[in-house]
Amino acid sequence: MKYDQIKQFLTKTEDQTDSNVRKILNAQQADELQQSFPNLPSEYIDYLKGIGAGSFLQNRFMVYESPLDLSAIGLNEIYPSASHIHFFGDNFAGDFAGFDLSQKDSLVIELWHDTGELNYTNKKFQSYIKEQMQDDEKETAVKPWWKFW
Repeated sequence: MKYDQIKQFLTKTEDQTDSNVRKILNAQQADELQQSFPNLPSEYIDYLKGIGAGSFLQNRFMVYESPLDLSAIGLNEIYPSASHIHFFGDNFAGDFAGFDLSQKDSLVIELWHDTGELNYTNKKFQSYIKEQMQDDEKETAVKPWWKFW
């Protein structure tokens, strides 16, 4: 499976708390999602089938079970520049990550809440999620405070 390495990393690293509960999509739900959003990157759907929707690493990042546009959460008038983006998650600090679904296999685009700017990451979903987890053999998921300096 595509996300076995991440699944092992989360099992080893996460606290077993309610903040790390995720909902796995079954095959029918994944098919319905793909039909609703034909240009949705397959990496995102594979993640939902393998890891699941929900937060990881004690609310470090939340992955939604379906992409949302800003009107669904009442922010379309605040951030009109992002009206073409469908968001798959957020970082619990007001920043969103999503895709431009007018394009096939869109790369991840971030919406920074403090400036309203769009950041085109040039990353595919899997790379972006690994970065959010800091999935690196040399680092743990949550760095000790002294490693930030």
